[in-house]
Amino acid sequence: MIHSKALRPAIVGIACLALFPVVGSTASVVPTNQVNPYGALGAQHLDWQVCDWYQNPPPGGPDWRQYPVTYCADVTVPMDWYDLSKGTISVRVTKVSGTGGSARRGILMVDPGGPGSDGSTLATKTAKSEPSLLSAYDIIGFAPRGVAPSTELNCNIDWSQYTPIADERDRSAANTAQQLANARLVGQSCGAAPLAPYITTDQTIRDMDLIRALLGEPKVNYLGFSYGTWLGAWYAATFRARTDRFVLDSNMDWRATIKDDYVDSWARGFNRRFEVQFLPWLARHDDLYGFGTTADEAQASFDALRAAVAAQGRGSSLDVMQAQALYNADGWPQWAGVLKALRADPTQATKLLPAVRVPTGKANSGAYWAVTCADTPWSHDPGYWVSEGDRLGAAYPLAGAESTEEPCAFYPYTSQHPVLPGADNLPRMLMVQDEFDPATPVEGAIEDARESDQAMVFVQDGGNHIAYDTGNACVDAHVNDYLVNGGVPTSVVCEAMPLPLDNRVY
Repeated sequence: MIHSKALRPAIVGIACLALFPVVGSTASVVPTNQVNPYGALGAQHLDWQVCDWYQNPPPGGPDWRQYPVTYCADVTVPMDWYDLSKGTISVRVTKVSGTGGSARRGILMVDPGGPGSDGSTLATKTAKSEPSLLSAYDIIGFAPRGVAPSTELNCNIDWSQYTPIADERDRSAANTAQQLANARLVGQSCGAAPLAPYITTDQTIRDMDLIRALLGEPKVNYLGFSYGTWLGAWYAATFRARTDRFVLDSNMDWRATIKDDYVDSWARGFNRRFEVQFLPWLARHDDLYGFGTTADEAQASFDALRAAVAAQGRGSSLDVMQAQALYNADGWPQWAGVLKALRADPTQATKLLPAVRVPTGKANSGAYWAVTCADTPWSHDPGYWVSEGDRLGAAYPLAGAESTEEPCAFYPYTSQHPVLPGADNLPRMLMVQDEFDPATPVEGAIEDARESDQAMVFVQDGGNHIAYDTGNACVDAHVNDYLVNGGVPTSVVCEAMPLPLDNRVY
């Protein structure tokens, strides 16, 4: 377990990095033929129309008409950037026009992460919540290739053949065989989709650069979250001369493999936040939830509850939902109420905890699996994944054992064009990182910053996944100074906000 004090020396080291001007400011001149080098693809006309979902908001969601007007257009991109004869697909792009007039400094592309997440509405949300960004930029969102409303990768999985695992921690031969069968179903189904070989980060960054060209911009400014940091780092390493101000929030380790990020680091990160933040928080509010007044007592109470819930066939469901609650502490009071109700009557488990179909936090998205499985290599040895589930389950009980159910073990493609962002090919950017982020643990971000000499806004004692534009004034001020005012990217330590029901930061 890594505690806060153990991380502080590394952060101090980052804060002492020399400060440099931002590479690729608007003062740089890019020859016209370099702005749009895409020939016929770069000559297409974008038919901007007010987005359908903006004009007619779906019931139950935001009333988008209260947000800045958002326009949609479809961009035609090659299915395969390396073989244009294979035809084309479509990528949906959204735009909120900047309000700054002559002060406008370009475009700001935004990506919410995933992979497999539609970023169409993120431009709209960002424009409303951060008006200073809208004064400086046209804010551009997009649904990456493979993600509806762009041309969608549909895995056509026959879910009737999928058997939810009652308890991933059961390491019996029968149980691990079922985990592998489920993984095989998902991996092979997604790999059989005709579009599958062409849904990779490398292909997506080329779509992004075509979007830049069609908008007539010499540079991309960028704000990416979670997987969006991987996407942004790959773009910046590939198109460095077209990279301006980049902010990467909640960083995947872009020096590593996705297996390292989404299996090993994932298991460690969720278990750490559970132990270091959730259990102590639960103990501080024993008067409300009755799990004990110390973290150890809360752990013992949780373990006893899990055993009772597992006897009802919902052990995996409890683990997955507990892990999902760790993404954002705003939901902890409600989730702790569910735990309290289950402790009073474990037979409510089948009602309160639905059977889980996919592992912790993974999207039910063909594009998620295609990008995850193809960007970097994976082992295709089923025995390896049983061993990984055994190893990680023992080390990190909350989410480690689910590692055996890994569809990438059965996915047939690996990209032939990986990008390796590092010290030799990245411009200077601004990283943002919560100390106890469960999904993108801090160790990778620290090493990325050290290796490529990046500045970092580090949120001490922060544990949510995503730090910017979530209410922390210190984080927002530093990010906005960089993006809007052209401030030099500077390392700084911000204090976290108190957890729900707490009157201070612990």
